[in-house]
Amino acid sequence: MTSNSFRLHDTATAPAASVELLKGVQKTWGFVPNLHRVLAESPAALEAYDTLWGIAEKTSFSPVERNVAYLSIIYENECVYCMAGHTNLSRMAKVSDQTIAAVREGRPIADPKLEALRRFAALVTRNRGAVTQDDVDAFKAAGYGNQAILDLLVLAATKLISNYTNHLAQTPLDAFMKGAEWKAPGKLKAA
Repeated sequence: MTSNSFRLHDTATAPAASVELLKGVQKTWGFVPNLHRVLAESPAALEAYDTLWGIAEKTSFSPVERNVAYLSIIYENECVYCMAGHTNLSRMAKVSDQTIAAVREGRPIADPKLEALRRFAALVTRNRGAVTQDDVDAFKAAGYGNQAILDLLVLAATKLISNYTNHLAQTPLDAFMKGAEWKAPGKLKAA
C-alpha cells in the first residue's frame, strides 16, 4: 500500500485484465516497478502507459535525446519517483553524468542541441503546449523539425500518466533507484 492508500498490485491481486500486462512488464524489466503495480488497479491506465512507452521508443529521438526529454518533462512535473528511475535509465542509455545533473538541477546542458531539446520540452510541459513562435523557431534552429515537436508530445503524454499517477499515489521508490533519489524544486502546489 502506498502512503496515499493505493495498492501495489502483483499478479495475485491485480484485476484480471492487468495480469498479462504485469507479466509482460516482469519479462521485459526483470521486475515490476511500483508505478506499474499502482497502475494495475486500472487495466486501462496500465495499458495506456505500457502502449505509450512502446510508441515513445519509435519516435525520431535517439535514446539519449529521448532520455533528456523525459528528464526535462519530469523536472517540470516534479515527479521524484520518475526522476530517480529515469536518472538510472538515462545512465543505461549513455547520457553523460554532466547532462543528467544539469537537467536534475534545472540548468542548461552544455551540448547546444540537447539544450534546445531540454528547454523546449520544459516549455511545452510548463505551458501545456502553449509556446511562442520564437520558442518553436529556436527548437527548429537547433536541428529539430515538426516531427520532433509532435514526437515530444508522445513523450509528454507518457510522462503525464506516470508523473500524475506518482503524485496521486505517492508511489514508493524501487530498489534500483537507490542512489538516484531527487528532491523536487517545490514549485508545484496543490490547488
